[in-house]
Amino acid sequence: MNARTIIVGGGISGLAAAHQLHQQDDDFVLLEASRRLGGKIASGPVQGCDLGFDVDCAADGFLAREPEMSDLCRELGLGGDLVSPACSGAFIWVNQALRPIPASVLGVPVDPDALLGAGIVSDPGIAELRARGFADHKALVGDSTVGEVVRARAGDEVFERLVDPLLGGINAGNADNLSICAGAVALADAARKGGSFLEALRAQRNSRASGPVFHGVKGGTQRIIEALQTELNEQIILETPAVGLAQHGKLWRVATPTSYFEASRVIITTPSFVSAKLLEPHCREAAWMLSQLPYADVAVLTFVVRREHVSHNLNGAGFLVPRDQGMLMTACSWSSSKWAHYNDGIHAILRVSVGRIDDRRWLNLSEPKLVATLREELAATIGLAGPSHVRVTRWPQSLPQYFRDHLQRCDTIDTLLQRHTAGVSVSGAALRGLGLPACVRQARQHAAQPQEANP
Repeated sequence: MNARTIIVGGGISGLAAAHQLHQQDDDFVLLEASRRLGGKIASGPVQGCDLGFDVDCAADGFLAREPEMSDLCRELGLGGDLVSPACSGAFIWVNQALRPIPASVLGVPVDPDALLGAGIVSDPGIAELRARGFADHKALVGDSTVGEVVRARAGDEVFERLVDPLLGGINAGNADNLSICAGAVALADAARKGGSFLEALRAQRNSRASGPVFHGVKGGTQRIIEALQTELNEQIILETPAVGLAQHGKLWRVATPTSYFEASRVIITTPSFVSAKLLEPHCREAAWMLSQLPYADVAVLTFVVRREHVSHNLNGAGFLVPRDQGMLMTACSWSSSKWAHYNDGIHAILRVSVGRIDDRRWLNLSEPKLVATLREELAATIGLAGPSHVRVTRWPQSLPQYFRDHLQRCDTIDTLLQRHTAGVSVSGAALRGLGLPACVRQARQHAAQPQEANP
């Protein structure tokens, strides 16, 4: 089968590229290895309970201040169903108590006095934040890790109690190793200004446009995938993995287990370890760089309980758990408080995350033991008591880790592919896609680029 473009992978990146091509009235085909689309976007029922609706199994929202995902929803006719969280504020579990997180930028409090008496950071830690945060720092040049930048400008306690739980939780990583340019742009921008780190962060907050920080979709993010599948249905082929890539004259041939497809352009949006195998015969250096990107294994456990079986008022979006608190969970989202479409007035819906790149304890637990451990932790943190229905969703090799100079490596990969495999590009979460809007943005940019002739 011939087409102008072959898209490999049917996650949000591949679907966004396909949507862009559809809008351009370009010919394409999308190949997805599994029997479903959406990748890490999925929803489903929690068996045994009487909710009457599905609940997201992974991402349940996205940044509204990065417009690409919200714009995609509007283009798909879902603009009227975009919603913002029904509550504000979140907590951190420190020293056996849930404590409100003060106003911050990616976990860095902009006012040291807001930490006084909060029980999150010690008095010496607050003093260190004040001293370091208002000191005259040299401007950041190039990339660095979040840990290096924040520890020097806000102190170890602020980093370990607030910044790492937030940023390390987003990608199941360790913020000591996270590229600040790729994974914490707001902090990088403040550090590049030099001078007072806290003053730069305050200026950022003051300059922000009004409006919601996050968006969700009524009924869950799976509706975005369903809308894309409806729009693109005739160009999508499921249960058809790409097993090989070869140049055939001026075309690229993508082999599947039973046939092949040919096109002048191929956009690969699979996880980096899959993309690397396809590219290895043609560009070993780019393939090697992709193969070296580590992924974290995580799970999301959805607990559905009667509201009266939780003693905490659940007034907020949820809570984070720092590494030093000795718990298995990394975070708990109070979905029925966070999103109005999950609030039936009867149940509490709690989504608990486990797993980090350097914490694989949960993988050694049986499912009953995993559920029992997290139920005990929910009892300790929010007073969960009584029966609950639980869904366990495992996401192996799901979250790529962005180390120092990640964006520079992405640029190198792009350059190598342009030089050695003209007409083939890679996109997706492994490259410049930390978050759904970023995945959509880069995929649509790849699809919108004019096609280059093969040598």
